[in-house]
Amino acid sequence: MNDRWQRAVPVYNYPLWTRPMYVMLGLAGVTIALVLWRMFAGLGPATGMNDVYAWGIWKTFNVMVLTGLGSGAFSIGIAAWLFKKHNLHVVMRTALLTSFLAYLSGIALLGVDVGRPWHFIWVLMPWRWNLHSPLLEVAVCMPAYAMFPLLLENVPPVLEWVHKNKPTYRGLVERAETIMKKFYPFIVGLAYVLPAMHQSSLGALMLLGGDRVHTLWQTPLLPLLYVWAAAFLGIACVAGTLLFCTIVWNRPIDLNVLVELNKIAVILIGSWMAARFVDILVRMKFMEMFKLNIFAGLFWMETLFLGLAIYMLRDSARLRDPRLMFHAHLITAIGGMLYRFDPTTLAFQARPGAFYFPKAIEIFVSAGFVSLAIIAFCIAAKKLAILPAPMRTWRDMEGFEKSQAKADVTRAQYAVGD
Repeated sequence: MNDRWQRAVPVYNYPLWTRPMYVMLGLAGVTIALVLWRMFAGLGPATGMNDVYAWGIWKTFNVMVLTGLGSGAFSIGIAAWLFKKHNLHVVMRTALLTSFLAYLSGIALLGVDVGRPWHFIWVLMPWRWNLHSPLLEVAVCMPAYAMFPLLLENVPPVLEWVHKNKPTYRGLVERAETIMKKFYPFIVGLAYVLPAMHQSSLGALMLLGGDRVHTLWQTPLLPLLYVWAAAFLGIACVAGTLLFCTIVWNRPIDLNVLVELNKIAVILIGSWMAARFVDILVRMKFMEMFKLNIFAGLFWMETLFLGLAIYMLRDSARLRDPRLMFHAHLITAIGGMLYRFDPTTLAFQARPGAFYFPKAIEIFVSAGFVSLAIIAFCIAAKKLAILPAPMRTWRDMEGFEKSQAKADVTRAQYAVGD
C-alpha cells in the first residue's frame, strides 16, 4: 500500500503486549538483575575488562555505535530544516523517538560501565572539570542533548495524548504548548550543536589513542568522519524502523519520502567513502589496505558493506521496492556500525599481547538495554502519534475507537442484565 504520509497516527488495531514483547521483557528483567549484581560485585568479576582494556563493549558498542544509530534526529533534522526537505518533517517524530531511546540506552550503560557511577555528580561541578579532555565534552554534551532537545522534542506527542484522553488537563496542556513554542528555536539550535560536538569528540578520543589505533583508522579527520558516519547511520536507523513497522503493523507507506531518504544516504555514504580513501592516499597508507592481516580484512569488510549499500539504495529507489530498501538500510547500518566499532575495539591494541573479550554478562546486558529501547518504542508507537500515516488512517482510527466504545457499552449492558 502506497500513500502520502501527512501526519502521525498511533498503531491502534494491535494489542499492546505480544509474545515477542514478553520475550524482550524477560531479557530486560535478566539484564536488570545482572546490572544489580555488577554494582555489588564490581567490574572485575562481571566483565572482561582489565587495567589495560578499561573500555569494554558497554562503551564501544552501546555508546560509540548506538549513539551513531541514534543520530537520525540530527541528520534528518538538518535535511528537513536547513536544506528545505519539507517532506521529511512527517518522519521527524520517529527520528526523535529512536534517537532519544538510543541515547538513553547509551547513557544508562555508561552508569553500568563506570567503576564508581556516583561520581557522575562531578559533571554538575564545573570547577572540577578537566577542560583538556574530549571525554568531558562527551560527558556534558551527550546527557545534555538527550535530556533537553531530544526529551523536549518528544513531549508534543505526550501532550496530544493528554489533551485527547484527559480533558481536565487541557488548559495545562495548552499553556505548556505555548511555552514550548517560545523556546522551540533554541531547542532546535541545541539539537544541531550538541550532537555535532559530542560525536566529533568520540572520534577525538580515538585520535588521542595514537598508534594504538591502526593506521587505516587513525587520522586527523577521525572526529569529522565520526560525525559523518553518524549522519548516514541515523538515516539508516530511521528508514529501517519505518519500513519494519510498515510490515509488522501493516502501516501505509510513502515511497516518495523513503526514496528521498535513500538519495540523502547515498550522497552521505559516497562522499564519506571518497573522503576516507583520499585521506589514506594523502597519508601514504595505501599499501596497508592490501596487507594480509585482520586489519585490512576489517577495512575491506566496511568498504564492501557500504559500497553494496550505495548500489542497493540507488537500485531500490529506482525500483521503488520497499523490501530492497529495508535490506539496503540494514547493510548501511552494518557497515557504519563496523566503522564506529573497529577503531575502538577490533583495530585497537592497547599494548603488545594485551587482550580483551567480553564476558557473557556484558553481551547479555548490552542486548537487554537494546530490548528495553525496543519495548519503549513499541509502547510509544501504540499509545502516541509517532509513526507517519495518511489522513485516512486517522479517520479509520476514529471509527475503530467508536466501534470499541459501542462494544464496551454493549458488554456493560449485558453485564447489568445478568
